[in-house]
Amino acid sequence: MSAPLIPSITALILLSSDGSRLSSKYYSQFMLHPNGPNSPETLALRTAFEKQLHKKSRGKNGEIEILTIDSTTACYVQTSDLKIFLTSPSTESELVLSYVLEGFYSALQMVLHNQVDKRTVLDNLELLMLLIDELSDGGRILETNPQNLAERVLMKQPGEAGEGTPIGELTIGQAFNQIAGQAREQIIANMQ
Repeated sequence: MSAPLIPSITALILLSSDGSRLSSKYYSQFMLHPNGPNSPETLALRTAFEKQLHKKSRGKNGEIEILTIDSTTACYVQTSDLKIFLTSPSTESELVLSYVLEGFYSALQMVLHNQVDKRTVLDNLELLMLLIDELSDGGRILETNPQNLAERVLMKQPGEAGEGTPIGELTIGQAFNQIAGQAREQIIANMQ
């Protein structure tokens, strides 16, 4: 009996609306120069690939689109000022790839409270990196359910409400936002 096929991705890339890289995670040997992953040649290869992705992507906000560059399939979704790309070998199913991206994008919306834009993503980069790590390991897809992904990133038990999370379990950004909200509520209450 053969092992079940596990879908895999070669990269997850976030670009701003002008095509500049906000974040990227490349797996295996994809877009890797023989001089190594941190070489200027690898950086040039990846930057050129990202420019191709940006140039070919012309979808509508919130809709998942698919495009092909050389032997790579890319599935992407864009917001007003952000594009999220998921790439895989052309042998991978486009349907599976779009399903994985849909799960990732929905989880990102949950984690960022439906504010998926350039500024919010950059302000919460640690949550983005955790979400990418929960989605895949070495390019192998681990989870696609957006609720499960968001709960793992936010370190919640399934179905747990976000309001009662102890401050010690929050990220720095979340703790700051919670404290600022409480201070704002106190100021408003004292003014009345």
